[in-house]
Amino acid sequence: MLTQIKLTNFKCFKEETTFPLSQLNLLTGINGQGKSTLLQSLLLMRQSVEHNDRSTQILLNGSCVNLGNFDDVRNSKSSKNEPILWEYWIYIEKKLDWIPEESIIWEGNIQYQLNENKQDNMTLDVSKILLDFQEYNKKTVTCQFDLVSDQLYLKDSYYQEFQNITDRIFIERYTPEAEFLEYIGEEPYPEQRCIELHNLIPFTGSDIKHLPISNWDKDKYSDFNKIHYISADRVGPQEFYLKSNLTPFPNVGVKGELTANILHKKKDDLVNDKLCLGEDAKTLITQTEAWLNQIFDGAKVEIPHSETNILELFFNTSVSRDRFKPINVGFGYSYILPIIVSGLIAQEGEILIVENPEAHLHPKAQSRLAQFLAKVSNCGVQVFIESHSDHILNALRIAVLDKIVTPKDLSILYFQANEQQPVAVQIPVQTNGGIEEWPEGFFDQMDKDFDRLFGV
Repeated sequence: MLTQIKLTNFKCFKEETTFPLSQLNLLTGINGQGKSTLLQSLLLMRQSVEHNDRSTQILLNGSCVNLGNFDDVRNSKSSKNEPILWEYWIYIEKKLDWIPEESIIWEGNIQYQLNENKQDNMTLDVSKILLDFQEYNKKTVTCQFDLVSDQLYLKDSYYQEFQNITDRIFIERYTPEAEFLEYIGEEPYPEQRCIELHNLIPFTGSDIKHLPISNWDKDKYSDFNKIHYISADRVGPQEFYLKSNLTPFPNVGVKGELTANILHKKKDDLVNDKLCLGEDAKTLITQTEAWLNQIFDGAKVEIPHSETNILELFFNTSVSRDRFKPINVGFGYSYILPIIVSGLIAQEGEILIVENPEAHLHPKAQSRLAQFLAKVSNCGVQVFIESHSDHILNALRIAVLDKIVTPKDLSILYFQANEQQPVAVQIPVQTNGGIEEWPEGFFDQMDKDFDRLFGV
């Protein structure tokens, strides 16, 4: 999980600016004060790795966002020689299979130093990656890579060194030989890896040929492309949808344009038990309909089988058997469907970014959708919501009150103007859902309007 992001010289943020994050994040505040900029630091990583996971460049224009050239993303008060810095702080907890009651907790950061590409100003060169990881309550281990000379890549840049560090820490903490020998896997460890591990192990033994130490999923820590992103500019009601192949990382598309394809091809996939409503099947199509029904007080969705290269989507707003094309049931259904499907297919450890979920929705539907997103975050998906809706805010506060998430799990960031550059103020939420610190401009317009209307 990302615990904070720091940006320097990137767009409106000249000085280093820290954004504290949690499992569920609400970004709100004044227009043009950096909410999208924060999200773009993630989306640029996703589209760059997605385009070429062995690249040392950041694409400014791609599948998620189109930001122009270097001058468009460099802070206007910075010189061209000053690098753009992105710093991602990460929290990792890994259970130890061979010692069930134990786990390793890692906290650390990865800093990307970005410079102008002289040959192509619509890309950024990743000139350095700095690693700074520490085991919880242990010493810090710092590594510095020069991508130009070391020929490392976005996806692989810190994995090998991180793997070596974790091997060393694990072995130092769990030295009893018996505990390792008791958990020897069936498949042999790569020969070179065995040699490296032998050099670290504080005991010897010719019968130790393979160990499960640090056999972690590489993608879990290095794939920035596992980000579900639903933009504010979503596709509205369509007459039909063209069939298409799913990408290696299944998602509904930035505008929700692949939602029908996902529902068609993954309709029988099982959904996380924590998100399932009712006693019906726990499949994607069934639970999508269940959540539509929950949010809209009655809804049906259907994608008839098709032998052609097109798919049709039908909705209903009642319990009758009639089905209607999306254009005949209102924009809200088409706008909310990609969000629901993304929340249901997102896996633990992945990220879900939703812009303006309130669009075309009645206040009650906004509130229920926000509670759905809170439940998604409770399944281990890190959720980012960019919104101007007080109904979204209040629903997340109720999620804390109802113990769907804890106050620690929720980070509300209020973006506002300051003398030099925008700032993001974190608004704490109490266990009862209350907010004690209510800054000027933070969802207070209704109170101001009522004061004017009633002459207070």
